Amino acid sequence: MKQFRLSIAVLLSVWGLAGMGDAKADNGAGANGVKIEKSEQKKVRVYTQTASPIDVAIIDADGNLLYRGLISKNKKGATSFNLNGLPDGQYFLTAGNNSWWLSQGLTIKGNTLSIDERNLQQVMEPSVLAYEKNKFEVNLPAKNVDEANVAIYDAQNVLVQVDSFKGAVRRFDLSALPDGAYTFVVGPNQKQFTTRVDIKH
Repeated sequence: MKQFRLSIAVLLSVWGLAGMGDAKADNGAGANGVKIEKSEQKKVRVYTQTASPIDVAIIDADGNLLYRGLISKNKKGATSFNLNGLPDGQYFLTAGNNSWWLSQGLTIKGNTLSIDERNLQQVMEPSVLAYEKNKFEVNLPAKNVDEANVAIYDAQNVLVQVDSFKGAVRRFDLSALPDGAYTFVVGPNQKQFTTRVDIKH
């Protein structure tokens, strides 16, 4: 029961996390010009330069979603998050949309928050290009992502091939598959992107 009350208290305090600031964004270090930095003792700011909406979430080390929100497409500058209600531990602030995703690790210890740039993971939308007839190269620009998954589905959404790869580039020979439309689902476990290709013999 104590754990349940703590979870409700944390959830209620995190609901009030997001507040809009009016600071101007700098050049940004993350995907699509997004930058996450400490602003006060237990507060962070997310600087954005994008004109499209950004999904933002705060997740604890156990994978529990503590906050989910949207930075609107008309909002440029900084959005502040007050993490004063959270206990000591490891957290992740994620941001992204259909073309990129990033996750910044945050550590709360004592009454202080720290951000380690080595705990920044990011992926950009992959390109899936034919390099020969019915052979495709997947290029996944990523930073600090050890492994990505690839699942290929046919037009009836039946899984026809699954694989994982390390690095940024992987090739797939789909020559043995029948004619039709296929969907590549590519990315690490936290974020997948979809791309459709056609096979013709």
